[in-house]
Amino acid sequence: MISSLNKRLLAKSKLILQQTPRVQHQLLLNRSFTSQQQQQQQQQQQQQQQQQQQQQQQQKQEQQQQQEKNQQQNNNTNENNNNNEKKFENSISNNRTVTWASLTVALISGGIGWLYYDHLMTKKRERQNEIKTYGSSSVGGPFALVDENGKPYTDLDLKGKYGLLYFGFTYCPDVCPAELYKMTKVVKNLESSGLGNSIIPVFITIDPWRDTVEQVKSYIEEFHPKFKGLTGTPEQITRLAKSYRVFMSKSGKGDDYLVDHTIIVYLVGPDGKFIEFYNVNQDSDVITNKIITKIANGGKGGENKGEIKTEKSYFEKIADFFK
Repeated sequence: MISSLNKRLLAKSKLILQQTPRVQHQLLLNRSFTSQQQQQQQQQQQQQQQQQQQQQQQQKQEQQQQQEKNQQQNNNTNENNNNNEKKFENSISNNRTVTWASLTVALISGGIGWLYYDHLMTKKRERQNEIKTYGSSSVGGPFALVDENGKPYTDLDLKGKYGLLYFGFTYCPDVCPAELYKMTKVVKNLESSGLGNSIIPVFITIDPWRDTVEQVKSYIEEFHPKFKGLTGTPEQITRLAKSYRVFMSKSGKGDDYLVDHTIIVYLVGPDGKFIEFYNVNQDSDVITNKIITKIANGGKGGENKGEIKTEKSYFEKIADFFK
């Protein structure tokens, strides 16, 4: 039995001895593989470090290039500023060479130019607003038109009343509404003074091509209820406008046109004769007071018997300029 046990031990010993070189070899292989892995890791780490260093160097180079570029731009800006300062100084120096004589000539030329422009504008206003008359009898006259209800309306319908007449058109964008509102205020002022029944405000169109009876009726409803609105044929309107020395002229093409016209309110007496006019610069209170005075005097007298006072002439303004 002991002998059998010894045999077994001996066999195991042999087996162990046989396997020992293999185990050692395997251990060596494992150590070698581990060493290779470590070397690879070290190499990778070294490569990463080298890449990081390269990136850092590249960033430094880019920063340095950007700094150099900024410095160059600053230098260019400073140089441009210096050049501009020199140019400005040179311009100031050159401007100092302007003599008082040339400055005087420039001022005189500008003044004459302005006066000439003012002269042209004054002439234009005079052409539009001029009433060429030597007395009130040559302004106005009989007429036969149609009112806002389509009924005949003549100068005889104003007999016994003071008529406040305005020539305009319903498509007028600003001036006509402003004047009609002013006339409305005048009528209200007269009503407050107990004279409302003495006057009739009348709107007469100078655009009979578009201002139909219906159009005129709708238009005057925006103002005082006493307003009468008159229209007629182009021939009738033209004849009446001429009798009141009203300037009118179409401007524009097609149906979307405007009408340039005289901006004047006319006062007609109970006998149908023209008394005086009121221009655009006179407000409702001034007009009211003048009408009250006329009514008190029976529609006689007054400073405006058909004549518009003109401004100073072009040469008179030049003379005043050099005084």
